Amino acid sequence: MKRYKTYQHKVAIWNTFVDSHLPGVTDDDFSAFPRVLPLSYWPTLRQSVYLITKFTLKLLSLPEREIRAILPKGPIRDHLLDRLEVLRHRSGRITGSYRYDMAIVGPPDRLHPPQLLEINEIGFDGLARSTFFQGVLLDAMPDLRGRFKALDTASAEIRNMRRLGKRIARIQYDDYNWDEQFLHETAARMGTELRLVSPTQFGLKLKNPPPLLEQARFGWSGGRVSVGGWRPDAVNMSFAYGLDDYLQAHDFYRNLVRSKTPQYGSFLTGLVAAKTILILLDDPALRRKLLGSAQALRDSILPARLLSESMSGDRLPQGQEWVLKFTDGCGGEQVYMNEDLKRQIRRIPRAKRHEWVLQKKTRLNLLEVNGVLSRPKHCIADLGVFVQYDWAGGKFRHFEIGGLMARATNRSLKVNVSGGGLQVAVMLDRKS
Repeated sequence: MKRYKTYQHKVAIWNTFVDSHLPGVTDDDFSAFPRVLPLSYWPTLRQSVYLITKFTLKLLSLPEREIRAILPKGPIRDHLLDRLEVLRHRSGRITGSYRYDMAIVGPPDRLHPPQLLEINEIGFDGLARSTFFQGVLLDAMPDLRGRFKALDTASAEIRNMRRLGKRIARIQYDDYNWDEQFLHETAARMGTELRLVSPTQFGLKLKNPPPLLEQARFGWSGGRVSVGGWRPDAVNMSFAYGLDDYLQAHDFYRNLVRSKTPQYGSFLTGLVAAKTILILLDDPALRRKLLGSAQALRDSILPARLLSESMSGDRLPQGQEWVLKFTDGCGGEQVYMNEDLKRQIRRIPRAKRHEWVLQKKTRLNLLEVNGVLSRPKHCIADLGVFVQYDWAGGKFRHFEIGGLMARATNRSLKVNVSGGGLQVAVMLDRKS
């Protein structure tokens, strides 16, 4: 790729972005070169991701009394169990996708499996943009097509949605981003009707809605969802849910949960997106119960514990060794390290300490990146792994790693695009 390290290469990529029909595609920085992993690392990566996914879905398939006993209490956990009753209305089938934020510590080989940082399960970003970015890079560097393997995440997502049917209602709030527009266009190319709908039950007055967004009332006919007379095969949520979101339209979401129309990306999985899942994965007895071996995932799971169980009185944990995360935090928010960790702990009332998780700090890989909006620099980078699954009867009907993407930054210890980072396409080198 050395011959592409020119100003003209970056300009060509930028012009491709500008000339695209996707609004907002130029808002965030993007690396002009991919992160390349050896294809030989794929079995190691897949094994870790497969077992993490299996752990979460087997957990969600346990009897309700066991799940309640295992899952630590938290605001969203309690709302999902007690108010929305997601366990009471389980169908036995769970279909959807995850994005795992992971760290590769050391060289990408069989001795260094990826380490899980957190799980994202509804409304996470990057699904379609990773496909778009990879396409742009391969068009700009066509001689790499034969050597590098790029995963089409957007198509993998639509294929998995089609396991529930060809008509999908995607619930939006008042807008959509270019990532979702690209996903919508991918669905159309694949013969799938993916409609972006803002339910009138949200009570919004949309004066000038964007072209693809429709506003319609959701009803229930014969126990199934009806959208202005149109009956989707499945319903999909477009944004990540905080407790306020669940409360704002509680009756609407309660009806969705009770409906016979399946959710693609069920509210049920919100139980394993809480940061407390990190503690459960770190439990050898629970790994033995759900995976058949306490040794499974041993090298992919970082030590984690509840803040409430880590403090003796008001004595603070060693801030240099841990990362503090709010159990229901998302989007890189409410994550603290070092001195910020100590200050935040002092602000948390003793009665709320069980809502916070301490996870052992780990080292992210250092990459050389060259953003289209920035200069060449060395950054720390994570690895986003997109997984599509279909689970029923205690086993997978389908499991796939549909895509990879990374985020990198040299501005903080947290890799997040909104915090000044940049997006990096990830490809696999067939020759290594």
